[in-house]
Amino acid sequence: MISVMMIKEDIEDIIWRDYQGICSEEEKLSLQEWIEASEKNRLVFEQIRSIIESGELVKGYDVLNEQNALEKVMRRIKPRSIHRYVWLRYAAGILLPLILVAIAYYFMAPNETMESPVIAHQIQPGMSKATLYLSDGQEIDLLQLGDSTLRDGLAEQEILLRGTSNTLNYYDPSRGIRQVEKVVYNKIVVPRGGEYMLILSDGTKVWLNSETEMEYPLCFGLDVREVRLKGEAYFEVKKDVKRKFNVVMDGATIEVTGTSFNASCYPDEYNCCAILETGRINLLANNTVNKVNIGERAVYDKKSGEVTINPVDLKYYTSWRHGTFHFYNTPLSEIVRALGRWYDVEFRFEDESLQDVCFSGAALRNRPIDFMLRLLENTQSVKFSIQKDGMIWISKK
Repeated sequence: MISVMMIKEDIEDIIWRDYQGICSEEEKLSLQEWIEASEKNRLVFEQIRSIIESGELVKGYDVLNEQNALEKVMRRIKPRSIHRYVWLRYAAGILLPLILVAIAYYFMAPNETMESPVIAHQIQPGMSKATLYLSDGQEIDLLQLGDSTLRDGLAEQEILLRGTSNTLNYYDPSRGIRQVEKVVYNKIVVPRGGEYMLILSDGTKVWLNSETEMEYPLCFGLDVREVRLKGEAYFEVKKDVKRKFNVVMDGATIEVTGTSFNASCYPDEYNCCAILETGRINLLANNTVNKVNIGERAVYDKKSGEVTINPVDLKYYTSWRHGTFHFYNTPLSEIVRALGRWYDVEFRFEDESLQDVCFSGAALRNRPIDFMLRLLENTQSVKFSIQKDGMIWISKK
């Protein structure tokens, strides 16, 4: 059983996972014991759940201004409404990121005065959209189609499109596992501000993040299953002991038998990465096999050719698939790169030193961008200004 002290350290993460229905039985039991331990615990739980359910920002803080963030909130809460935030002082004693649960709740609440980014127009979050390129030359905008059946003329194979669930399905269990001698490729391209899911012919599921493209066979060959990736994708690979599954990236290949993992290799970034959630993978680079264990992140440096492997907290690399941004001590330069891809916007730093300011926290991906910018602004370090052309300037406060 998890001790009360241990659960306090990760309380907001456990509540978030409980809301998503992905807590272990042990965590559920410990969470319930923690809630029942005191009235203060119950209040903290109810406040966090209410914010999550309303779809607002969950938490976040600037590690350079931790104390300032707390003091700012406590100064700006009106005396008549302090009783609504009694739990804040208690939460602050548990874990600093919980402070920003109150910040988000306070600044998003109605009838309160607050500073917000200069907004010329509302920038909405990304959505499920992609373009499919068939081997016979057809180019299909998947956003424009509902439930339908597509046909690749060169391979004479049907592809099921489910517009209601935004899924492209090449897998037909009634046909069994098909193997072909001549491999014919399709390509799917997910633009900035998009995401998409497809099921490959062997039953492997792939979630594609923004600004990603992947080439893959309509039906895999006799010896190996191989796809080519530019960008980021999460894979749940169907186990096949006779045919390994390879994800080919820029200079590196992920070798799989049957497992779930995140792969990332954007052309404009220096590294290719693989993060293993279940099963087993190898990262192949420079004729070297690098074994990756569950909970580890393998990073291939495109310039030096070196591979480093370290244990990580998986949620910071896989939560995008569940509709969440998660950051921990993450430089603002990396945060705005992720936001730029998802919201299809460009950021510019008026002061380059702000690129290295680090933040930790989490936010839902389904809200307009100003919700995220408000969270970052409330740390007192940075200010965002959204121009008429959609460009977002970042400056010091």
